[in-house]
Amino acid sequence: MGSHALRTLASRCRTVRRVRTGLALLLVAALGGVATVPAVARTPQAMDPSAVESQVKKFGVGKLVKVKLEGGERLSGHIRSIGADSFTVTLSKTTQDRSIPYAQVTEVKDPGPLTWMLIGAAIVILIIVIAKR
Repeated sequence: MGSHALRTLASRCRTVRRVRTGLALLLVAALGGVATVPAVARTPQAMDPSAVESQVKKFGVGKLVKVKLEGGERLSGHIRSIGADSFTVTLSKTTQDRSIPYAQVTEVKDPGPLTWMLIGAAIVILIIVIAKR
């Protein structure tokens, strides 16, 4: 093999290593997300109760939601009922109903398919990186 061919091969090997490293870092960032960032030592502030009520009504009864409360507790479940001062969620893990006052909510969101799509993409990237080794 000539010296030019060896230089080209070495260059390609370095490029492949850089791509693998980049993909591995991307995977770590995607899987770790916000959990890898150190938590700030402050209590999350509750949302405006009227904004929470509006968001919950927008989702409607039966919608799967993720809720974060003032103490940091996280809940996931389907909205069972919507009241004037609170809403009730049937928890996914226990299937028990839990009444949640709007004033205690720091975040309410629709988990949607995006989260699972990102996790799936990260797994596919991981499989590809491992298979190439």
